[in-house]
Amino acid sequence: MTEVKHIGLRGNKNASQISDSVRGAESTELSRVRVNNEVAFCKVYNLKMKEEVEKILLKHRISYYVKWQEQKFFKRLFDSETKEKIIFIICIHDTAIEQAKELVADMQDVKLLIS
Repeated sequence: MTEVKHIGLRGNKNASQISDSVRGAESTELSRVRVNNEVAFCKVYNLKMKEEVEKILLKHRISYYVKWQEQKFFKRLFDSETKEKIIFIICIHDTAIEQAKELVADMQDVKLLIS
């Protein structure tokens, strides 16, 4: 007959004890953590400019992500600002806003969404 051993985390505690201790840690430590601190920083209307903004942000170690927003046909047809098919919205961490503003201030085709 083979013997089966249950190997658990943290010694001999059972699963309910472990989950209770983890839940306790979450409620005290994670409740103080602020989330959703990314803000829409700017809109870019062409791929070349998006790549330039990405290079600048990477060079200065600013974390970002890009959202693609495809424009509807009639919006592109009648709106002078959005002739391109795709608009790129670049989002950054809210603590890097001032530094990023300085970096992209002179760039054409970049519309800042933050005043």
